[in-house]
Amino acid sequence: MDEWEIIENQTIYYRSSENMHEIEDNSIDVIVTSPPYNRKKRYSDDTGVEYNDNRPKDEYFRFLTKVWRECFRVLNPEGIFFLNIGDAAPDQGISEEVVQLTEKVGFYRLQTIIWIKSFLGKGHFTPTGGSRRLNNLWENVFVLVKDKKRYRMNPKAVGIPYADKSNIGRYSNEDLRDAGNVWLVPYSQTTGSTIKKGHEAPFPIELPYKCIKLAGGRKVLDPFTGTGSTLAAAKLLGKKGFGYEKFPRKKVIRKRIEDSSDYFPPTILIPHLEMSVRVLTRILDSVDLPKHLKDRLLNFSKKERTEMMILKDVLDQLNQNLPFLDEYFDHWENERRKKEVSKKIKSLSNYL
Repeated sequence: MDEWEIIENQTIYYRSSENMHEIEDNSIDVIVTSPPYNRKKRYSDDTGVEYNDNRPKDEYFRFLTKVWRECFRVLNPEGIFFLNIGDAAPDQGISEEVVQLTEKVGFYRLQTIIWIKSFLGKGHFTPTGGSRRLNNLWENVFVLVKDKKRYRMNPKAVGIPYADKSNIGRYSNEDLRDAGNVWLVPYSQTTGSTIKKGHEAPFPIELPYKCIKLAGGRKVLDPFTGTGSTLAAAKLLGKKGFGYEKFPRKKVIRKRIEDSSDYFPPTILIPHLEMSVRVLTRILDSVDLPKHLKDRLLNFSKKERTEMMILKDVLDQLNQNLPFLDEYFDHWENERRKKEVSKKIKSLSNYL
């Protein structure tokens, strides 16, 4: 009997995903995975047995094809498969060949999400260590579906507020829009013996978290469990997860899943970030806050008020509070109501 265990509604099979006979046909709603990259990285189990991450290319492709074929079998026609793989300096283009293998077994390539791992010097990436090429700061997340007419996706589940608030009511009744297919997802933790020991490419929880929210559904699969990040995200979102890992670090996987309750993915609002910093800086530099709060001298133009609404959205999403903004919008709402009452009284007086 194959060894397996259940950790808080997440089932892990400690063997290869080349045959996932435990999973029924068409029963999985979302697959999120990152396969071994075949770049001589170290993947070892608790006993020190290592996976050969330096296979001949044809052998590596045959191995992946078996796994992709099983993924196609178990994925629901309404489901989505998110495949993360990037290109390294010596093997540019390998990611394209890997995704073509999924198409050969029947998947339809819907689009590509660009996962940005580092931005303006902050984040995690593997340096080239030389001066003959630039550091690679992003990877592909290929979005694949089994049936291009039946798959389901909810872009607003990972959406962001409108930059232009006049679009509320024009395109949507809520302050939420599709954030697009370029995601800044830095790692919440990349080093330390608990997470990285025995695995040189730990998968950040933030990425599968967003993928699972985007696809929805109830059942999640990761055929290359690694440190257990996809299952940790599934548990965090209340989904039933399944994973396969032939070379497991069980202590790492258990801790990753069990500790996910203490984790909350940060909201990244890149379209508003630069403007928000600029607006906040201008406020702090040019406004006498004590005097404004005391004298209610809060006279901003319509454009400035819109910018401040965006700033408040960003701060609220990041669970930050700026009392000045609360005071301002309370004042503005009271003034708006006074004007409405005054207008109604004037209209009634004219009528009488």
